[in-house]
Amino acid sequence: MPNENNENAVVLGAGFAGLLSAAVLTNFYRQVTVVDRDPASGQYRRGVPHGRHAHNLLPAGARVVDEVFPGLVDEMRADGAVVADVLSDYRFYLCGNELPRVPVGAHSVQATRPFYERHLRRRLVEQDGLRMVLGADVVGLIGDDRRITGVRVLRQEPSSSEETLNADLVVDAMGRGSRTPAWLEQLGHERPAEQRVNIDVAYASRLVRLPPQPGRALLIGGNVRAGGRGLLLLAVEDGRHVLTLTGTGPASRPPTDEAGFAQFVAAAAPDDVVAALESAEALSDIVAYRFPATRWRRYDQLAGLPDGLVVVGDALCSLSPVNAQGLTVAALEARALRDTLSAGRRDVAADFFARATSILTAPWGMANEPGHPANLTQKMQGAMMSRLMAAAATDPTVAAQLIRVLALLDPPSKLLRPAVLGRALRRAA
Repeated sequence: MPNENNENAVVLGAGFAGLLSAAVLTNFYRQVTVVDRDPASGQYRRGVPHGRHAHNLLPAGARVVDEVFPGLVDEMRADGAVVADVLSDYRFYLCGNELPRVPVGAHSVQATRPFYERHLRRRLVEQDGLRMVLGADVVGLIGDDRRITGVRVLRQEPSSSEETLNADLVVDAMGRGSRTPAWLEQLGHERPAEQRVNIDVAYASRLVRLPPQPGRALLIGGNVRAGGRGLLLLAVEDGRHVLTLTGTGPASRPPTDEAGFAQFVAAAAPDDVVAALESAEALSDIVAYRFPATRWRRYDQLAGLPDGLVVVGDALCSLSPVNAQGLTVAALEARALRDTLSAGRRDVAADFFARATSILTAPWGMANEPGHPANLTQKMQGAMMSRLMAAAATDPTVAAQLIRVLALLDPPSKLLRPAVLGRALRRAA
């Protein structure tokens, strides 16, 4: 039930992170307003420029979605989303080797980005006190030296004038383009420091329909052959697949012309997948996206952090898209926001960012460029990870534990258990 002191919350952004956060807030605030510049079209949105590429809601994220909206995963499955065990239903490649297809007992939910958002939005608008302000731009924050007290918005209709939305809590879910650091500076606060890792990943995607085939080869991924190239073939709703090609560095960027796209597939995929894709029906144009660097804005380290402001999703930390952890991390942050508000803490911002930091530490470490370790500890960790990945190609126990860590089900420390690390070291000897 909403606390009597919690009147209004405002969420900036109606993407995956914003919709889940708004749903959490409806349990604590009398009115929750979601502001977004895009209309509720149910299609690919301008505000999500990477929306046409492969997205995967990992098991940890799917569990949060079902906590926030009970039964929604089953509803998405019934509407066509593909639910798959994260190892036994996948063809998963690491460093050129296919992992054993053993059951992990945890399932991801695979769909296109508009599908996820459509289902979240449908359930969200059923909540009491929920208000959607669409087709409006956020132009600034309102506040003083202690807390944020609202936002300024401008609707996109002709002759519109600025409006003020007062709020006891503002949640920034505006993605990588978030202007909150600049707005804080305008109010006299410091900007958060940024950690950044240059990864120079590019990807190109299209929707395809494959010819009938046995089994469920749902994903081919991760540098199947040398050259920094990867390929994801992800089954989604309506019997379609999202085909996403990835490349690291200028020499490996996937092309967007038909001939170059096909040549890239032939270099990155196993022969049977190449043959299937040669017979596939193309359902969309090829679209490209560049991701130069991961970025973590360290609000948790900000001196004089104003209360009344929370930042989630890519606006807080944008991870490597190759690891497919973004949706799941956003869901875990929504759970962290729920736990912060449930604890009744007065310093909501500080408590939330502390919880978010504990969530982000592991996936941020996975996003670091493995070829450029910064110190001796990272070099040792990199050598150990190389042995674990090599062992995973032939050892089902190591493979299952590695995938559980990559899927954010278990912390990386689980890889150091004698039952796992010992097997990896013996196989490397």
